[in-house]
Parts: sequence; C-alpha cells; structure tokens
Amino acid sequence: MKSGLGVGPLASLVLLAVCPLAVSAQRLSEGGDSAVVQIEFVEVYYTLQDTTLTEVIARLNSTRLAGAGGEMSQGLTEYYIQPSWRPVGVRGRCRVSDLTLRVQIRVTLPEWPSQADRPTEERASWQLIESAIRSHEHQHRDLTINAARALADDLNALETQGCRALRQAFSGKVALAGERLDEIHAQFDRNTPERLSIAAKPPGGG
Repeated sequence: MKSGLGVGPLASLVLLAVCPLAVSAQRLSEGGDSAVVQIEFVEVYYTLQDTTLTEVIARLNSTRLAGAGGEMSQGLTEYYIQPSWRPVGVRGRCRVSDLTLRVQIRVTLPEWPSQADRPTEERASWQLIESAIRSHEHQHRDLTINAARALADDLNALETQGCRALRQAFSGKVALAGERLDEIHAQFDRNTPERLSIAAKPPGGG
C-alpha cells in the first residue's frame, strides 16, 4: 500500500511493476460531490509470463508488488489525496472556501495471457483468483474514496477565530485523516489474511 495525504505540492506516485504494464484510466464520479472530491482512478496490469496455472499460483504466492522486504501481495493500491482551498475571513471568524480534494488512486492487478490456451478448468480457476484479487483492491479503492468524502465534510465545517488558527486546524485535520486512513487499510488487510496465500480450487469444489 502506497499512500499520501498532504497540503503541499502534489507528489509523484511511484510506479511499481514486475513486468510490462497495460493501463486503463477512468474518472469516478458518484453522488453530488464531484465538485469537491475529484477522483482519478487508474488500473494497471503486470503480466504473468507463466504457462500453467500451477506456475501462476507459485509466482503469485511469491509476489511482493511493494518491493523487496514488503508483504506478499498479488495486487497493490496506491493513493494520494491533495487538498486545495483558501481561507475566508468575515468579522474576525475564518472558514474554508473553494475546497477541492484531488484523489488519485492506482490499482495494480495481474493478467495471465496464456490462460486463453489452457484447459477450461484452469481458466475457470484463474478467473476466480483474478476476481478475488481485484475485489480486494477495489475495496481499498472504495475505503480511500469514502475517507476523502468524510474529510471533505470535516474540512468544510471548520471555522475558527482568525485565519492562522484555521490553517493550523486544517493541517491537523488532514494529518489525522491520513493516519486514520493508513490504519483503516492496514486493518482491512489484517482482516483478510487469505489474500496472502492463493490455492487453486476446481469449479464446484469446497
């Protein structure tokens, strides 16, 4: 998991891959918050060059997309949340104005081109494996989006005596939200340890 949430210049996302990547980008805009929470979602794919499902499973169970020393992971979600705003003072009070949160999310998933030439049972097992990895990473994506929307509500509600105090309160809210979101993602991973070990199951198997 790569993350970032800050008030300074936009940081560059680290591009992680074990093989050449294919990219699919889209904007997510759900609900009425698109003017404040601007979501940029990208999926990239690393290619498994293995021939058989057994080889693919062995490869996935030794994959660490976050790099050497990182936890075993067959998928990866990276995110960066960048606030933009300005303070507005009225009669000694100061509040947040023109708030936007730019939310960049990058999900890395495996693809196995050789599945097209494999037996039906292997293709079906691969589809189950790929779907489970995708579902897990998409839940990380959704946790990030929900946290950004909650942060936007909290920031828009800020009002202080003087704009210096508002800037301090704003920075504090952003820092706390980043810590909380990192813990939410870590807890989600702790609650789903099965992601760390993949085993093939035949269709209809227990």
